[in-house]
Amino acid sequence: MANQGGGALVFLALGGLWFWLGNPSKDAADWFYKTDAAPWEKVDAFYYPSKFDLSVWHSTKGLKNAEACRDWVYEMAAVRADPGLVRGDYECALGAPYNSNGMEVYRATVK
Repeated sequence: MANQGGGALVFLALGGLWFWLGNPSKDAADWFYKTDAAPWEKVDAFYYPSKFDLSVWHSTKGLKNAEACRDWVYEMAAVRADPGLVRGDYECALGAPYNSNGMEVYRATVK
């Protein structure tokens, strides 16, 4: 019976290390929200008018979810006479970006 407390202590210590060294909110989002924003995340939309020239883009930030991202992208494409998104392309970037070697990196990107 005295050993049961030791297991709980190890569990708490491992949990503490995860919170201290890891990123629990990103991990939870990766596990449960692979193709959309977690409730605590936002989505940034990137629309490319030409899928052959990704150096030109339009973006908006802070959307609620991937569906809102797609809606915005298809609005942008329709304004540019490409309602079916035949010529253009897009990405919906999930979560807050972080800097990695001078580039903004998101938790995930989806279509």
